Amino acid sequence: MKQFVLLPICLAVLLSACASPTDPDTPRRRITEPTRYFLGTFHLSEYDEAQDVEELPDGGFIVVGKTWMAHTASIDILLLRTDAEGRVLWHKTFGGVYRDEGYAVAMTRDGGFIITGSTESYTNGMNDLWLIKVDGTGNMQWSQSFGGSSYDCGLDVQECENGGYIAVGYTQASITGAWYAWLLRTDPLGREIWSRRYGGSERDLGSAVRETSDGGFIVTGLAQRSGNNLSAMWLFKAAPDGALIWERTVDGVDSKSGFDLVEAPDGSIAITGQSDSPSAQASGMVFVRLDPAGDVLVDRVLAQDAIGMGIDIAADGSFILCGYTNPYGSDGSDILLLNVESNGGTRWQRNIGGTRLDRAYSVITTSDKGIMVVGSTRSFGHGDLDLLLLKTDGDGRYE
Repeated sequence: MKQFVLLPICLAVLLSACASPTDPDTPRRRITEPTRYFLGTFHLSEYDEAQDVEELPDGGFIVVGKTWMAHTASIDILLLRTDAEGRVLWHKTFGGVYRDEGYAVAMTRDGGFIITGSTESYTNGMNDLWLIKVDGTGNMQWSQSFGGSSYDCGLDVQECENGGYIAVGYTQASITGAWYAWLLRTDPLGREIWSRRYGGSERDLGSAVRETSDGGFIVTGLAQRSGNNLSAMWLFKAAPDGALIWERTVDGVDSKSGFDLVEAPDGSIAITGQSDSPSAQASGMVFVRLDPAGDVLVDRVLAQDAIGMGIDIAADGSFILCGYTNPYGSDGSDILLLNVESNGGTRWQRNIGGTRLDRAYSVITTSDKGIMVVGSTRSFGHGDLDLLLLKTDGDGRYE
């Protein structure tokens, strides 16, 4: 899944010139099977970051994020393809002269990829939600931008079972300034079929979407609670046409946000995110599990001074979560990788990092029962902010 950004900058179309491909740095540490487990980095510029990852049928990976482009002095979407050992086979950048960011990528049934994010370069307003479709080698086939005169952004995207795409993010009303969670359904060429807004308090948004077995959609994000400037973790179910079926909020004395979700085989929904107490200057990595009707079964803080960013299901039905430590007043952070049971109990936790900033934004379990994590690092690689590729065994070990 992807890094959460509250004050946005979203995107529209075009392919920028790429520098020559750069292989990942030699992995700093490996365990006994170097073809399966590694820690590697990718350095294209002084600022490279991964937001989302998906495993491909050949065991390799597709990764989306962002990179600094010196010739335009701006940020572009970065898309890269690796083999099973994390070696970069190709990379592409997409963007214009302003800030353009990629937050999610998914493989499509034709062997290509769909990307969503935000664009300042190709927009009707401050920034737009950007959808980009590329073929299997990263060449753009089409792009579409969506939005009004204010801030609009895509944070997650999926191909739908009956064709076309569903994207989620947020849109800002130009008159009131209120933020809405936003679902956008398109046909296979990215043309809008329907668009729905949800919420409409001071700040509501959707950060992750999954299509359900009945053709509907479940979304997590955050909803502003009126009167106290705090947010609640938000989950809602939408029908195939986007009509709201039900919604739930999970809150407490602190703010809560949902950043990623997964639907388990039993129909329950697991979410990871953040609880935040500004008065206590503390954040927590949270795990919430709900039944298929959206009623809370588990609500637990797994780690203090930390943020949960990504979640997936392990082969045994437990959950793999990623995120990073987030101590107030510190410039450093470590990657967090956890295995959590359905009742919220932690089986194991790994802290991975060096002396500087290391963060994980997305995690998937792989076909060989390993774990793939992507994010950013300053501890490994060139010393700038480098894109991080981390593959571990099923217990979170790679050395």
